[in-house]
Amino acid sequence: MRKYALAAFICISLAFTANAQEGPKVINTEPQLSDIYAVFDVLNIHLFRFDLKEFLTDVYFVNLYIDEYEAGKEAKRVNTIRVDKNIVSLNDVPAEYRDELRKQKNIPEGKNEWDHIKEISLYITKPNDSTARFSINIPEAMRTNQQVKLRPVGAYRKTCFYQPVPFTFKAMEKQEVMKVPLLLYGSAWEDTKNGFIRFCGEREIDTDMKAELLSDMPHYYIIGLELKKE
Repeated sequence: MRKYALAAFICISLAFTANAQEGPKVINTEPQLSDIYAVFDVLNIHLFRFDLKEFLTDVYFVNLYIDEYEAGKEAKRVNTIRVDKNIVSLNDVPAEYRDELRKQKNIPEGKNEWDHIKEISLYITKPNDSTARFSINIPEAMRTNQQVKLRPVGAYRKTCFYQPVPFTFKAMEKQEVMKVPLLLYGSAWEDTKNGFIRFCGEREIDTDMKAELLSDMPHYYIIGLELKKE
């Protein structure tokens, strides 16, 4: 009888174990790219990348600019940074370097030009509570860090709350000089009626600058490109 009872107990235990294994369980997986972006957002780090290949049909001199906007005041140019031409020719460099450059850039015989400015990356960080840093990288062309001052929000004298808002990009009519805004970095504003600060509105801004968000925002910067046809 003991043998039969032991056998029955083992069978029942195995049945419970099987049922337990059929239920849901947590599975440990590798973090995804969205998780990395979420961590950067918590750390107040913002990453952006812009493709400029569609401008490679013509030769342009490329400048970076940072404009500052403040409610009730005229826009102010904070900085203009000369970059280079988006398409470069071997004829633009001294003759002694041309053969080496042809090898480096894989320029075929019979052709002298290569695509120089094809993309731009922009990283926004906050070294402290009152300053933001724009780190700009154009591969093989330039890398720069630009710092801008932030403003407290209304009565919240120690609070500088800024967020980036990208622009909605659309086809542009080719002109001798083209201004291409890339990103807005703007301040939250004080909701005096409800007693808190807010940052809400369009997730993207059209280049005509008619977004409702801009009517509420007291202070912001725009980082962009200025393209001048050769």
